[in-house]
Amino acid sequence: MAACLSAAPAGGATEMAYLTAYAEGVLDSRFAELHVSVLGAENGEVLLAARSCLPETTRLAIEQALRAAGRVQRVAWRDFKTCPAAETAPAAAATAPPLIEPLPPYEIFEPLLADPRQPQFSMRYQRYHSAVDSFNAAMVSFGEYFGFASGLWRDASVSQIGLQGAVFGLFNLDTPSSDLVNADYWIGIPLSYRNGPWSYLARVYHQSSHLGDEFLLGNPGINRINLSYEDAELLISLDLNSLRLYGGGGYIFHSEPELAPWHAQGGVEGRKENLIGNLDLVAAADLQAHEERGWHWNRAYQLGLAFNRRGGREVRLMLEHFRGFSPNGQFYRERLRYTGLGLFFDL
Repeated sequence: MAACLSAAPAGGATEMAYLTAYAEGVLDSRFAELHVSVLGAENGEVLLAARSCLPETTRLAIEQALRAAGRVQRVAWRDFKTCPAAETAPAAAATAPPLIEPLPPYEIFEPLLADPRQPQFSMRYQRYHSAVDSFNAAMVSFGEYFGFASGLWRDASVSQIGLQGAVFGLFNLDTPSSDLVNADYWIGIPLSYRNGPWSYLARVYHQSSHLGDEFLLGNPGINRINLSYEDAELLISLDLNSLRLYGGGGYIFHSEPELAPWHAQGGVEGRKENLIGNLDLVAAADLQAHEERGWHWNRAYQLGLAFNRRGGREVRLMLEHFRGFSPNGQFYRERLRYTGLGLFFDL
């Protein structure tokens, strides 16, 4: 039996890459000795090919395993051959060397949508309310993930190492020259892994924070904090159809000034695809707590519309609300509440 995939993907290249990675993960972790390969994936359908014939029961087991988490709706085969009664598929095969894919064009661990310090491109208007001031603010971020290599382990469904980097800038729009208040510089090395609906991210990263020159000139008595730290963290994510759950934590192993090291994070994301034409409804909540701030929860929420991915890209228009301790490095001890509207770009 054979089938062809449609020509126009609804979810774009990123969705195709994710479905391909997910299908390859299931095959590698449960059916590696059968050498079944993924030829393509889109619109919830994956196209498979087998090097040799397979028993009908094996074909059904593969299809059931792929559909178990609900991410794959249909499975098609190219030139599939059923083994005759007297012939069986290879029960085992020589261990194949790992296939390293350099510079993969996809990201295994999806970005955390509501995380205030997610490396991404964005521009946002926010209305700030702190204990000492209220003002109209602009937040911009310039950041991205770059994959170096995938397929690092033979028994891993998908494994990848890469680089993350970002700059987060906060501007006070109520000043004559829209002063730069704070800038955070962020760079990290993430190691990610996916097995079916589960994905994992382990990373070490550095963040340093700096006050803007105009802000310092306008506030000569401010107590500047030379905040800089290195952190190691682990995050685990579970995809359940249109819902995503994640959680984890980390340990700051070097900091200036000295910070209490432990912190925790969790969240949930949901998506209703094609709610209005090519627009998806997206909602996300992110919770973070730090030992340094008495384990009080920072709460960040987003709700809005996403333009369907084309060529691996997505644009989201999101309402957002934050309550907790400031995510802006120099002011990490101050309580903050803001509400805003932002554009987010996934490249």
